[in-house]
Amino acid sequence: MSTTVKVFIVLNLLLALAFMFVQMTLYATRENWKRRWNDDTKFFAEEVKVAAQKIADESYAKVQAQALVSSQGGQIADLQSNIKKQENSLSEKDKQIQSLNLTLSKNDEEIKALREQNQTLSNTLELTRQSNNEKTHIAQVARAVAFQLNVKLAEVEDDYNNATTGLAQREEELTKAKKVNNQQNAQLAILKDRYPKIAAEITDQNQSASFLQAVVAAVRNNPQGQQDLVMLTLGKGDKIEEGVEFIIFRGNSYIVRVRAEKVLGDMVACRVIPDSWNSNQLQIQQGDLAQNRL
Repeated sequence: MSTTVKVFIVLNLLLALAFMFVQMTLYATRENWKRRWNDDTKFFAEEVKVAAQKIADESYAKVQAQALVSSQGGQIADLQSNIKKQENSLSEKDKQIQSLNLTLSKNDEEIKALREQNQTLSNTLELTRQSNNEKTHIAQVARAVAFQLNVKLAEVEDDYNNATTGLAQREEELTKAKKVNNQQNAQLAILKDRYPKIAAEITDQNQSASFLQAVVAAVRNNPQGQQDLVMLTLGKGDKIEEGVEFIIFRGNSYIVRVRAEKVLGDMVACRVIPDSWNSNQLQIQQGDLAQNRL
């Protein structure tokens, strides 16, 4: 057997196997093509109908979306217009705020200037008050000096009357002196009864060897409103030593004790002894009497 025959036989075998494979495949996949065409046509028709409905829905939705976009565009335009108006309003507000800040700055400067002016006026007022206090003190001293001059004048007139009346007047003065002595003894008795310690100090002859009598010319209060400084009508001619204590009284009423601090010409400045005030709350007045002992 030749080679060509062998090749031909092999080719026939291969073709037979291929044909058999094709037939088997066709048999395995064979079906009714008409029925399938109808089913596919019906299926595709449904899909086309659904797709058409979807396209219609999408078109309607697109129209609504376009209308909504148009409406939203109008609203956005209105909002942009409102934003622009608000920006313009904010710009005006910023300008107003800047103007108000400038006004506040000017007001602060004016307030600062007014405060400085007020401080200056307060200092001037304080200086004026001090000047008025000094003038008041000078006026008090002047009144005290005038009172002293009046007392001196009265003494001169008394001396003149004593010289003209002679012995009768002296006898009357002696009688008056006895009455005064009796009155002073009565005052001393009252003082011993009410203030025995003060009476012992007053009657101490070693403490106050010479008898001194004066009149209250002026009284000055301390910053707390309490009577503190007393001016008495005595001076260097009366040989007063600093530290001498005087009793100030009015009639038979004891008021307070004072201590001499400085002799000023015909007057002596005395400081009130705080713990020696009377229990009746009496205060010192011009014209009250003062003695270093009874």
